[in-house]
Amino acid sequence: MAGKNDKSKKDGDEIKTPKAKRKTHWILYIAVVALVIYVAITIVEQNVKIQNAKETLSHLDNKISIQKIELSELKSVADSAEKEDYDSVADYIERVAREEMDYVKSGEVVYINIAGN
Repeated sequence: MAGKNDKSKKDGDEIKTPKAKRKTHWILYIAVVALVIYVAITIVEQNVKIQNAKETLSHLDNKISIQKIELSELKSVADSAEKEDYDSVADYIERVAREEMDYVKSGEVVYINIAGN
């Protein structure tokens, strides 16, 4: 029997003590918890970014639909201009472009009153 114990001691030199096993267990546990926290935070951040992108997309879709409505109105005015009095329709389009869309003719100088009066 003494031979068996000697052999097992030689092979068992690398056997960890219960204290070393606990330390390894806690290090592994802390690493797993840190990984889970990191993944959770990353998922939450990505969801926030996705939500912000969806809101931006919705806002831009609304702007596009408004622009399409305005374009269809201007096209109907332009179509009626071909059928009727061209000068009055052209004046209307120019007025809408200047007042509502803040367009200017090329070569015009735009003055802005910074005093607010």
